[in-house]
Amino acid sequence: MPDYKAMYFHLAGRMASAVETLEATTNALVAITEGLKRAQQSTEEMFINSGDDETAPNDGD
Repeated sequence: MPDYKAMYFHLAGRMASAVETLEATTNALVAITEGLKRAQQSTEEMFINSGDDETAPNDGD
């Protein structure tokens, strides 16, 4: 006769491990996404703040 209680606890343990892994992965992805957003914002600010004061190099003259 199968030991259903043991099977239940085994599956519950595996589920808990899977949930913990998923939470850790999600938190890591959130951190990466926030870092990428900050990098994009700082890059945009660099281009916006540089303005048109700088002239492009003149190739033909």
